[in-house]
Amino acid sequence: MGAKIGAFLLTMTACLTAAVISLSIMIIAMNGYSESDAAWGLGTFAVLAFVVSFAASVGSTVFASKLLARQFTTVKSLLIAVPVSSIIGVVLVFISSFVGIGVAELVRVKF
Repeated sequence: MGAKIGAFLLTMTACLTAAVISLSIMIIAMNGYSESDAAWGLGTFAVLAFVVSFAASVGSTVFASKLLARQFTTVKSLLIAVPVSSIIGVVLVFISSFVGIGVAELVRVKF
């Protein structure tokens, strides 16, 4: 049980750290947008980043439990599950930032 909780927390920490870094880059990138337009993009990013972080953390937990069922040690299962899930989660968080900028651009142009 400790390995599953550790995998969840480590992956969530990595993904949320990437989300904070991506958010700061997004704020700089959306410098010319009005506040009302940028709010839609930032809101979209916040929701997507949280969903992606939670999904990657759950995936890491499931992956670690599958490795433990195959008689891997706790350390080995964490050393495999956490980096794999974290890399996938971080990539999806950065893709979420592009989606957020796209939403802000769509709102700026269409509305």
